[in-house]
Amino acid sequence: MVGAIAGAKAVEGLAQNKATPYVIGGLVLLTLGASYFLVIRPVMCKVGLASCKNDKKILDLMKYKGFNPNYSRPSKTTISHERAKKLALKIKDAGSFFNDDEGAFYSVLEEIGSADNLSLVSRMFTAKKYGSLAEYITNYLDETEEIKRVKDILNSY
Repeated sequence: MVGAIAGAKAVEGLAQNKATPYVIGGLVLLTLGASYFLVIRPVMCKVGLASCKNDKKILDLMKYKGFNPNYSRPSKTTISHERAKKLALKIKDAGSFFNDDEGAFYSVLEEIGSADNLSLVSRMFTAKKYGSLAEYITNYLDETEEIKRVKDILNSY
């Protein structure tokens, strides 16, 4: 009985305190923020509903003119459309959910040989409904050293 009375007095004291709504509101906002950044956003990133850290890598690679499917100049390309389709398929096959083949990415990019050829392969990759070539590469090559190696290959063209 004494505990119930003490509890009622404590609640009554809190209700009369003008700071209580602000403290409770702050705790609610803090909880919502933490749940968004610790639970909701990572799930949204995994599913692809939110832009995440991969976007910076994709934008960085997209600055390279060869990833633009419309860049290739027919007079400068040295591979055929059929060869570009095969190279696009090799890149697609190099990505895997469990064990992607980084070496295949690198060898195909080295085999492509120029920005115009890369643009043609990028066009074929998109035409086959695989998506953006730069996005695909950055999804499977997620470590900094792997992306650096891709940039080194692209800069050697």
